[in-house]
Amino acid sequence: MLDDKVALIQVKLGHLSVQRDREAYLKGLVDLCAQAVDAERATVYVVDRAKNEIWARVAQRMSTEIRLPIGTGLAGQAALTGETINVPDAYADSRFDREIDKRTGYRTHNTLVVPVWGKQGRPVGVIQALNKRDGTFERRDQMLLEQVADVVAPVLEKITSE
Repeated sequence: MLDDKVALIQVKLGHLSVQRDREAYLKGLVDLCAQAVDAERATVYVVDRAKNEIWARVAQRMSTEIRLPIGTGLAGQAALTGETINVPDAYADSRFDREIDKRTGYRTHNTLVVPVWGKQGRPVGVIQALNKRDGTFERRDQMLLEQVADVVAPVLEKITSE
């Protein structure tokens, strides 16, 4: 079962790799990440070292741009430390930034955050999955998103250098 899911994700990543439009690529990546781990939503953040922030223009079912200082919230924490963060109860974790839920009207229950590593050994992006549809995120979800992060790292690295 998991092997079938991995194969499907690899095929979809292959299809995405030929996408030349950056926004379309990011939108496709966000959809793929949510689907891969059966999450209600996903967000792909790009690290902007010059501004010391992470940003996402494309998030599922959201049209607003999100900008956070590196280190703020779970995604900002992953960009800062490079750690994968799996939180079964977002509101019980002091690192969780409730401000985005307030702004969007969305309620985050659980989250899985995976850094995307660049060639220079530091995160160039962060993949965040929100609200597993059935239960909480498991080790296999983490492994799937880490595989996706490895594949998309060169693209996010290119975006960060633009």
